[in-house]
Amino acid sequence: MDTKIYVAGKICSGKSTLAKKIAEHTGYPLISFGGILKDHLVRSDIPVTRESLQRIGQELIDQLGYDGFLRWSIEHSPQIQWNGPLIVDGLRHGTIYIRLVGLFPRGVLVYCVCDLGTQLARLMTRDQLDENDARETLSHETEQYVSELEASANLFFRPGDLADDFLAQLDALIKQQQ
Repeated sequence: MDTKIYVAGKICSGKSTLAKKIAEHTGYPLISFGGILKDHLVRSDIPVTRESLQRIGQELIDQLGYDGFLRWSIEHSPQIQWNGPLIVDGLRHGTIYIRLVGLFPRGVLVYCVCDLGTQLARLMTRDQLDENDARETLSHETEQYVSELEASANLFFRPGDLADDFLAQLDALIKQQQ
């Protein structure tokens, strides 16, 4: 089994941008839980919106439990070799992280830290929301679970951090796993 890099953080904290940089740097394949859910919505002919992604993710967890959701996610991403090196973007729940570590012991959890003002500005720009709708999105139940992961993080990335410094630290953590 090869090292997994899990990228977590609240919405608009920079996790997807960082995950792409990590993928370019390491050459590891990149998958996101949001992408798996988006593919499912498209196949089910359900409009893909932030609300539908948050709703379907929570519904699957409620119906299947955390283990079942993880199995469902793996089954619904057949193009990915989960036993190989992998970057997993969009980790949202501490329990799912614990289950992933149980399945794939070699892993690095990266947590993207971002202040509320930056998150709001990014979300309003990206999704063309007014401030009230952006605040509502940020207060969604799914967003509250993400904070559970901060305490387990091996490495943090903050706005203003230098990518080269961060990647050097990540390389050192990956090397320790081997």
